[in-house]
Amino acid sequence: MTDATPGLRTIEVADDVYDVLKRTADSRDTDINGALRYLMEVPSLRTSAKDDDED
Repeated sequence: MTDATPGLRTIEVADDVYDVLKRTADSRDTDINGALRYLMEVPSLRTSAKDDDED
């Protein structure tokens, strides 16, 4: 049977990515893990279709 407990993982990120995670964590009054969970739950933005009409 498989253990349902999530494992601990370490992910290395660039300094600028860490800065974004740290600012997100600070603004949401949480830690880096909370910021990651928040960012993974945020729906992605839809990009609008480019209007290539050449009038």
